[in-house]
Amino acid sequence: MPRLLNFMVSVRRLPPLSELSGDEERMLFELRALWEQRGALTVADAYDLGAGSSSITSYRRLVALKDKGLVDIAVMEEDRRKRTVTFTSVAEDLFARLAL
Repeated sequence: MPRLLNFMVSVRRLPPLSELSGDEERMLFELRALWEQRGALTVADAYDLGAGSSSITSYRRLVALKDKGLVDIAVMEEDRRKRTVTFTSVAEDLFARLAL
């Protein structure tokens, strides 16, 4: 168990994870897991991940991930009311290093 904990602590100290709050980190990895299932994400999906949080709080976390260069948010062409969420190359590099 101590080896696993040491590994987790060392990984969390590396950028970009070291720049994230715990809630932002959780959202990033939950979005990735959801993306693995569905292959596409919307802002509404991010709202659904924030169990116990308001949609405004979930959106703020998503915007924080965007501001930190981990996700992009774009308006859908076919329905301009909806927005998609995609991972940036920084996030993809992080997932590759963690083999997710």
